[in-house]
Amino acid sequence: VGPLIGPLSAVTRGNLPGAALAFVCPAVAAAVIAARTGAGGALIRRLALPPRGILPAAAALAVMPAVVAVSTVLTANGKGFEAPGRGTAVLATVYLASAATEEIGWTAFLLPRVLQISAVIPGALLIGVIWALWHVVSNIQAGHTPSWIAGQVCFTVMLRVLMVLIAVGSGGSMWLAALTNASYNFAWSLSPGAGAAYNPWTTALLTAAAAVALYGIMRRMGCFSGP
Repeated sequence: VGPLIGPLSAVTRGNLPGAALAFVCPAVAAAVIAARTGAGGALIRRLALPPRGILPAAAALAVMPAVVAVSTVLTANGKGFEAPGRGTAVLATVYLASAATEEIGWTAFLLPRVLQISAVIPGALLIGVIWALWHVVSNIQAGHTPSWIAGQVCFTVMLRVLMVLIAVGSGGSMWLAALTNASYNFAWSLSPGAGAAYNPWTTALLTAAAAVALYGIMRRMGCFSGP
């Protein structure tokens, strides 16, 4: 689809290729597999599961915008941030809808199955690697360099770890993971040049630090057990 329709910058402001429309694929895959294996009811119940906990909600809303802001200060001196204005609500809605659709597959369907055979961090890393490699096609279509793509792969893995921690800490609901995903994309679109000054390596390090801090806090609060 990407080469046929071109970039989505008219909607997202930033350099996002048509391949990003693949956000529908995890939900479609989850629905097909659930139907074939008789797990449709379990998937629907998982989608209806409300999030709980103030800490996971605050982390979902604030951590990634803060990471993007700090990364921008370090790499672009913090100049050029866009203030919310016309079209901002539409942009937020687009990112929330796309993130929710994507997380039907990754969080609502896949994560519970991975956690049946793995502890939280190894499971998060496993899903993160798959998720990161799945994004490589769109990164290539966007014209990024190999170094940039490698940094974005590392960042994407760390973002997935953060999202898994938030999902598990909120009682297994997918909705705060979706909010984390959307808040990152939204902050990226409002960053200088709509992501033009974005440095994936710096952002990956900051996201890893945030994930480590959140993991430590959640362990002390008894949000989950295991390594």
